[in-house]
Amino acid sequence: MQDRNFYWATLVEKNTTISNLVGKDFELSNFLSLYKDRLNTISNQNDATAAQYAEALKFKVDEITNINVALKKLIEENVTSFKSFSDNHIGVSGAFNQFKEVKNIDRIHQLIVQEMLLGINQIIDTYCAGIAPLYPIIDSVSFDVNSAQFKLLVKNLVTSLNTNKADYKLFYQPFLKFALGVLEINDRDEAGRYFPMREGVNKAAYNYIKTINWADYDYSIIVVLGDSPNSSNDLPNISLGGMARADHAVELYKQNKAPLLVFTGGHLYPVHTPYSEAIEVRKYVMDTYNIPESRLLVDPHSRHTTTNMRNVGRLIFKYNIPIDKKGIISTSNTHSEYVSSNRYPTRSQAEMNHIPVELYNRLSDFDIEFTSLIEVLHLDSSDPLDP
Repeated sequence: MQDRNFYWATLVEKNTTISNLVGKDFELSNFLSLYKDRLNTISNQNDATAAQYAEALKFKVDEITNINVALKKLIEENVTSFKSFSDNHIGVSGAFNQFKEVKNIDRIHQLIVQEMLLGINQIIDTYCAGIAPLYPIIDSVSFDVNSAQFKLLVKNLVTSLNTNKADYKLFYQPFLKFALGVLEINDRDEAGRYFPMREGVNKAAYNYIKTINWADYDYSIIVVLGDSPNSSNDLPNISLGGMARADHAVELYKQNKAPLLVFTGGHLYPVHTPYSEAIEVRKYVMDTYNIPESRLLVDPHSRHTTTNMRNVGRLIFKYNIPIDKKGIISTSNTHSEYVSSNRYPTRSQAEMNHIPVELYNRLSDFDIEFTSLIEVLHLDSSDPLDP
């Protein structure tokens, strides 16, 4: 979960030079001491509420500002080390792609760290304090935050973190550990499931991609947008709409429009369902049409139409699918109308701070041509269940 939401922290912790610089910096060390003290104080408070735990173990606005000032000073004093770190890890990862136009090394890290600290705060607000997220029906806290059960779970977590606070060497670690802990309490580990996908759920298709002669096909992939089982006639693991979308996409596949089908959709309805839309639709297609798994990619994480196409774009860039060859988005008529309207890019920009696709011709009531944009690689901790 840390790698998916807060990759900068993982990179720093794996780099001895940078972790030592951050850990030994005077100003940042003062923040670490402050946060350990706050952890100790709230750990020893009797009958603390979930809101009190959340308030104590978040970064305050002025602290984020001052951390960024300290970080800038640290980088300016060690610019060679941070430039090497940035060149070898930050840019090439793609995980911070929305900052790719920023040239100043210190400013890149300030933006990344600010995004990380705000992401940690948001997780704590949602999964400890119980503040409603953008999509409360599917993404909310799993408990009544005022219940004795939840307060005991949080207290036990905080007690454990406080017992082990000597292990924390970097300024952000106490609150990061708390954020990851409350996600675990809520059983919200969706973001970390199925990885590494190219060695698991997508292994067969990933290996097949290396053998494809792309010139034989008009399109690279056929993307089937997800449809959750959330109506009375749906099966527990798959919706009638999802099957209908898959049926149509298979028709295109059998016409040799593209060598691959891609199914999208994570664990959505009902909340805490054990079923991923993408994986269940793939099973349906394999069983119904006898299409081999090697022709069927899955994105088993996405929770919205916006992130459907963002995550598909990541597969395109990471799996060496030709980025300049158009693919097809296949879905229902009304869904296709929405994707091809101005509402889709507007929502994408508002919720993800980027637009994931370039759209071209609408081929039918169900199908639209597209190519993916490089901005999709950016990891977004504001959506912690599918960053």
